[in-house]
Amino acid sequence: MTQTKLETDYLIIGAGAMSMAFADTIFDEQSDATMIIVERRAKPGGHWVDAYPYVALHQPAAFYGVNSAPLGQGGEDLASGAEILAYYHQRMKRMVASGRVRFMNMCNYLGDGKFAPIAAPDHITQVTARRRIVDGSFMNVYVPAAVPPKFEVDPSLTLVPPNALPRLSRPWKRYVICGAGKTGTDAIVFLLDAGVPPEQIHWIAPNDSWLWARDKVQAGTALVEFEKHLESIIAAKTVDDIFHQLERQGSVYRIDENVAPTKWRCATISRREVSELQRIKNVVRMGRIKRIAADQIELDGGSIPTDAETLHVDCTANGLQRRARQPIFESGKITLQSLFMCQQVFSAAIIARMEILKLDDATRNGICEVVPHPEHNKDHPTCVVASFRNLFKANKHMLVWLRKSRLNLLHEETLFDYLTGALRLKRKMPQAEAALVRLQSVR
Repeated sequence: MTQTKLETDYLIIGAGAMSMAFADTIFDEQSDATMIIVERRAKPGGHWVDAYPYVALHQPAAFYGVNSAPLGQGGEDLASGAEILAYYHQRMKRMVASGRVRFMNMCNYLGDGKFAPIAAPDHITQVTARRRIVDGSFMNVYVPAAVPPKFEVDPSLTLVPPNALPRLSRPWKRYVICGAGKTGTDAIVFLLDAGVPPEQIHWIAPNDSWLWARDKVQAGTALVEFEKHLESIIAAKTVDDIFHQLERQGSVYRIDENVAPTKWRCATISRREVSELQRIKNVVRMGRIKRIAADQIELDGGSIPTDAETLHVDCTANGLQRRARQPIFESGKITLQSLFMCQQVFSAAIIARMEILKLDDATRNGICEVVPHPEHNKDHPTCVVASFRNLFKANKHMLVWLRKSRLNLLHEETLFDYLTGALRLKRKMPQAEAALVRLQSVR
């Protein structure tokens, strides 16, 4: 075994979206800072490297990526996976070219500042981080192609990740989409667009989710949308009331009007995609898959038949697992986590900005609380109120920076709308806080 020693200001674990947003802000705003970025994949981009070929952003590219450069065409553009990977490649290339950043790809992080190449695990590098070790892997995003299914599959049957769909070489009698998350909906729309008749598609949906109308979450209009969410919380008697109000206003959709969704995960969707998904009539709501046997799919609440002429598509990986919150700032360490509901890259950039400010860690942790990724309906009001609470507290320390940040959903609002909207929202916060307490007491 050989050991090499290196020194740097920041040792960043992972080169995914949050790590890149953090590194980009440090790079541009601390001209003397050095970084070593350790990544187990060959390229920067995190889960985008493993994602299916037809993947695209579900939110506008206008506020995704890093602060230093726009992504995509602007406006409502939904950048493709290929565009996103090229974007991160260029951002990393820019930082490495400065001589202040080293990108150690194809390496496993071993803990305690150590990493080793996947192909040469005995060649260990020990890094001394003069300022911080930054854990960008804490909110690890899993995609089906990178993790095995959690259920047993009979070897006579075919189970593939959604990545395999563009490479189909023959038709199948039936297509079973396993999973009701955004990956599952993308797979169904892909098959329908490829000409597969809807009656040949069966959809195993353990849970139904409320889906965010994409046209409401756009640069220049997001302020009005978030105000609706806050007002719905204030007016609601129960958590379900929030979603019923938002549904009447066209802010959220459900696939089946006769089924009450129990999940809220911020997945955005277009009206066209909803219409396409509603063409699928073979929807199986019997819970999660326990086992796929040679002749049947066994679920929590029953079973359905299957056979060797059925293509099973595994979309069951939990892309954003809920993690127990950790302190963001600790002595010698930063753990990247979300500070705003479903806005991870913006959160990472803000954490980098807080790191630069001349504050102690207790003050930094007091500015913004962690807002874990929502999963259930009941998480919505907590996440919305906490997000606005964080925004107003952060404004006291970085008002101009927040306004200019391209990752801020509100950055394309006019200055007048930005300021007057913020004032309206701040005035409503006491009511929202009281409503949150009331809703949490209703079970």
